[in-house]
Amino acid sequence: MGQQTARASLVSIHELGTLGGAVSQAKAVNRTGQVVGTSQDALGRTRAFLWQAELGIVDLKPLTGVNTSANDINDTGEIVGGGDTGFGVFHAYFLAEGTSFDLGTLGGNESEAVAINRQGQVAGHSRIPGQAAKHAFFIPEPGRMLDLGSLGGATSVAHGVNDRGEVVGLAETSRGQAHAFLWTAARGMRDLDSLGGTVSIALGINNRGEVVGGRGHAFLWTEQRGMVDLGTLGGRTSCANDVNDRGCIVGVSQTGGTDRRGQPITHAFLRTQDGGMLDLGTLGGEHSAAVAVSDEKGGILWIAGHSHDASARMRAALWAVRVG
Repeated sequence: MGQQTARASLVSIHELGTLGGAVSQAKAVNRTGQVVGTSQDALGRTRAFLWQAELGIVDLKPLTGVNTSANDINDTGEIVGGGDTGFGVFHAYFLAEGTSFDLGTLGGNESEAVAINRQGQVAGHSRIPGQAAKHAFFIPEPGRMLDLGSLGGATSVAHGVNDRGEVVGLAETSRGQAHAFLWTAARGMRDLDSLGGTVSIALGINNRGEVVGGRGHAFLWTEQRGMVDLGTLGGRTSCANDVNDRGCIVGVSQTGGTDRRGQPITHAFLRTQDGGMLDLGTLGGEHSAAVAVSDEKGGILWIAGHSHDASARMRAALWAVRVG
């Protein structure tokens, strides 16, 4: 499927700046337009940030170590990510009202929180004791971290969670292939298969149980239809990164063109319920990617990601899109 006219219109695209360094990337956005992500600071360190229209970009300083990430924010402003603890390990954290909590691990020396729902339940991944492998985890309540296992292989990684506590991500099968998974408390971890290839990854899930992801082409998975190819913006590959409760999907796709280095141009996209795929453009450069989409508020969707500017610098970006 090629590009179609979407029933949505781009209102604005805004650069969020950096914490003094060369690069920033937005990872998540909520309905009020608060954005979290990572940015280099003036010393070249990777730091978790929160951006708000009235305050600009601020270092969250969630843990005591040097490098930190902010990966998701819910509508009440609770934030999750990962960071150095100051003791040579990297741990998942939960940040609420200015106070940060170390979420610990599954017994290994590393963990990272990737997604949080409206109830404050958290999904992520952690190394397991005595192994280099990571397993996806889910925290249904404070102090209780569940190991979600795998699809028969060594590793699993979580990427999204909805308000029903359903988790999606990537897990190795017994044949060593990486497949998209859906985990629920009732059924455990399910293999969602792929679009005819050997590799797939699930990156987002909404409260209707719709799952999006990619590897090769962006896909939408539903219980009724299975995995459906969403097509591209005209190029060969695409990937869907998030889906909201209205069914609006965001991601990144090759456009069919090439940049000044001869590499495929990639642009952020929004796919609406009617199947239209809207090219969200860039901050003046050749490449962009949409990573997260909020639920609608007042007819406006906030979309977070990153884009090259006219000087080819990567900057966190926030798109505002009006939906009909």
